[in-house]
Amino acid sequence: MKSSEQPSYVIALVDDELRIHETVAAILSNAGLLNRRHSFQDPVSFLEFLKSGEDEPDLILLDVHFENAGLSGVDILPFIREDHQKLPVILLTGMDADAMQEAGDDEFTYYIPKPVSPDQLVRMIKFYMRKSQKAGTLVEQLKSEIKDSQEYQLLLENELCDLQHESPEALAVTKDKGPAKSFGKIQEILSSLLVQSEILPSMVEDLQNIYNTQFNMFKKVIETLVRFDVSDSSNPGLDIHKHKGTEHIYTARLSVKVRLYYYRSPKSAKKKLLRLDTVHDNKRMDKWLKNNYESYAD
Repeated sequence: MKSSEQPSYVIALVDDELRIHETVAAILSNAGLLNRRHSFQDPVSFLEFLKSGEDEPDLILLDVHFENAGLSGVDILPFIREDHQKLPVILLTGMDADAMQEAGDDEFTYYIPKPVSPDQLVRMIKFYMRKSQKAGTLVEQLKSEIKDSQEYQLLLENELCDLQHESPEALAVTKDKGPAKSFGKIQEILSSLLVQSEILPSMVEDLQNIYNTQFNMFKKVIETLVRFDVSDSSNPGLDIHKHKGTEHIYTARLSVKVRLYYYRSPKSAKKKLLRLDTVHDNKRMDKWLKNNYESYAD
């Protein structure tokens, strides 16, 4: 695709009516949208061309119904998506409801109804190409975020595995030296991995206490926190409830012995992780939540 004020595209047109090819090419050429055109009258020859990798198109204009071809435009969509997940495909159709349903919710598949006027065809192609470019950017961002998350999770798992074989003395925290270096590393990785939660200092202190005294429990809590970060209140495994007595406070069970207290603001989707309770002292936690409300509430 060329870079200019009015982008033009390499377009593959797949339709069994020759007059459609000439008409569409003339319309798009006059509008400055056509850089090069590849024409195919049946879906099989088009798939062979696409598989060859020669002059890959920026856009596919694909008819839905073909006479005596044995395949429809919808039928070949999965074959297109094998190697071209983000290539824009515009189905030329009479808005056949069954065909649209078969095509599914593919982010990069669009529809233009037949018959279509020249002005409408140009407007819709411009609109769909802009939409496709925006969707492509979002997909790349999402893939990058997923990759980062997977890398952080692997780091966390490796760190926990290494620490499990260390002696109790190596895991200990001294009053003079502060948190052990290994705990600080886990805290840093965990903070990077939790994208929907913020760990408050009070929570860090509770994590540190569990780390120093019950490492197996600590490992379980860390693993569950990662799952909790992307879960919602309907997740039955975490036994999530609204806490009575303090506004916008919820609890979630991270293990048999550990319950998490967190604040969920009506103004933000991000959760503030407040405390971990390992002794089930409800009165103590109620008192702390009320006394420190101004420090964590919006």
